[in-house]
Amino acid sequence: MDDRFLHEHRRTPDPAFARSLRSRLENLEDEAPTRATRLRPWLAAAAALVVGGVAFTVPAVRVAAQNTLDLFRVRSFAAVQVDEARMRTIGDLQDANPAGALMPFERDGEGRAPGEPVEYPTVQAASVAADLPGVRTPSSLPANLRLERTVVTGEGESRLVVRAERLERLLDALALDDVRVPSGLDGQRIGVRVPHSVVQHYGNGKRELTVIEARSPEVSLPPGLDLREMGEIGLRVLGLDAAEARRTAATIDWRSTLLVPMPTNAASFRRVEVGGGQGLLVSIAPSKDDSGNRRRGGTVVMWSRWDRVHVVRGDVSEQEVLEVALSLR
Repeated sequence: MDDRFLHEHRRTPDPAFARSLRSRLENLEDEAPTRATRLRPWLAAAAALVVGGVAFTVPAVRVAAQNTLDLFRVRSFAAVQVDEARMRTIGDLQDANPAGALMPFERDGEGRAPGEPVEYPTVQAASVAADLPGVRTPSSLPANLRLERTVVTGEGESRLVVRAERLERLLDALALDDVRVPSGLDGQRIGVRVPHSVVQHYGNGKRELTVIEARSPEVSLPPGLDLREMGEIGLRVLGLDAAEARRTAATIDWRSTLLVPMPTNAASFRRVEVGGGQGLLVSIAPSKDDSGNRRRGGTVVMWSRWDRVHVVRGDVSEQEVLEVALSLR
């Protein structure tokens, strides 16, 4: 089939919209599951330990010799409650130390940045451009919401190198004297790849709702890396005590589960049936930041179906988000 019409209609979105969209996608936790608590970049790296060495939004790499590597793909989502005071402590430590001094990971080379999102006139055109055949659209929407934009985000890749000395500094700064950094961890390389995604943006000037579909991010890990042990370290960094971190780490399939940190005083979450399997539904109550500025509440549901990851989020009710998720066709 001649697909020239797709490129003829391809256009770069308004720069202000592109910047706004990029900010929302790269900080998914800032919008709908965790608007109430902004994770600083290196705190995301601490949370990255919870998924065996990579953060949810860090881009990933598929290594050619996959038979020699462990490969992480998102198949399910789980949540862990984190004390917001711990997040503030980690942020204060970052401010008090030289840049990168407590960052357990550093980039290995430039990688490949995803580039600016590109707007398409239809979901079908975006689906073809993103190499995501059959992107699903909602057959039911909250009243007065309409499709405003459909964009494709770029594909990104990067490699990260683990720095054990920095991780030890981080553990010392948090007074985690009983946590041991595994031998042989220093210098291990982690590849991360995040494919294109199709983002459908609905709104009415007052409320907004976003539907995202993408193939699963992929994380290639060194052979023999103990993901349970790494996950337990990450949970301790995020503030869980030794017993709870050990118990939680032992119940998770670290090769397929994305663990989402949730502030205890800002979010509620529960498992739901959606898309033929289990998803994670998160609700955020409206709040105020330290400066007294109001933060909007919101709801997000995320789930995996076959090789696709789906997210529906917006400043709408739990029932409305679930109805949209269940109506995708």
